[in-house]
Amino acid sequence: MQGFVDIHSHMIPSGDDGVRSVDEAVELVLEAASRGTAVQYATPHAMDRHPFTDERRRRVTAAREQIRARLEGRVDFRVGWEISPEPWLLDADPRMLSMEGLDACLLELPLPHTGPRNLNTFVACGEHIAAAGLVPIMGHPERCDLVNGDLDQVTELRGRGWLAQVNASSLLGRHGSCVQDAGWTLVETGRADIVASDGHRANRPPWLDEAFAVVAARAGRERALPLFTGAALAPLATLPLPQAEPA
Repeated sequence: MQGFVDIHSHMIPSGDDGVRSVDEAVELVLEAASRGTAVQYATPHAMDRHPFTDERRRRVTAAREQIRARLEGRVDFRVGWEISPEPWLLDADPRMLSMEGLDACLLELPLPHTGPRNLNTFVACGEHIAAAGLVPIMGHPERCDLVNGDLDQVTELRGRGWLAQVNASSLLGRHGSCVQDAGWTLVETGRADIVASDGHRANRPPWLDEAFAVVAARAGRERALPLFTGAALAPLATLPLPQAEPA
C-alpha cells in the first residue's frame, strides 16, 4: 500500500521529545516512505513546556528545509504543530500554528499525566481555532482519560465539524488495553477520521503499515483506506494530497 498521509509525528528536531537531529529524522522518514507514507507531517509540541516562540519557529523552519533537501522529493515533508490545550493559545493567532497545506490545527486531547479536571480549556481552544477559520483536529482522544470512558464527547465535538485522529500505536495495543479498546471503538463506529503515527524516535517510529494491515483485516480495506490516506483532509487542503495507490 502506498499513499499514507501521516499528520502527527515528531520527525523534526525542535527541542521536544521527538528526534534529536536532521540525520535521525531523515532516516526515520525514509523508512516510513518505504512502508507507504507519501506525506509526513512533523508536528512539534507547542505548549508551556515547549513554548511556541519566533526563535523556535525559525529553527523548525530551517530544519524542515534541510530535511526536505535530504529527502529529495521521496516524501512530501510538511510541518504543523501539536498544540496543547493551554490558556496561552487563547491569546495566540492559531493560523501561525496551522498544518502546512491544510486549513486545520492539530489540538491534542490532554494526556493523563497533565492531570486535567475537565475539557473546558480544550473546548475553548478548539473554539478559538474554529473562530480563526480553521478546523480543529483532535489528537489521540483515545489516550485522554476524560474521553476514553465517554466517547460520546467525541461524537458531540465531531458534530461541530472537528476531526478525530487516533494513534496507530493505540490500535496496536502499545498504550494499554483501555486505550486500545477506545481507539478501536472510534474506528469501528465511524468516529475516527484519521489514523496517524504520533511517531517520536526509533523506539516509537512513524510507521503506519502495520496498523493499516490490522485495520484492513479487522474492519475491511474499504474502511481502512480513508483513515490512512487523509480522505477527511481533502476539503481542508490548500496543497494537493496524493492519491492512494495499491502496492
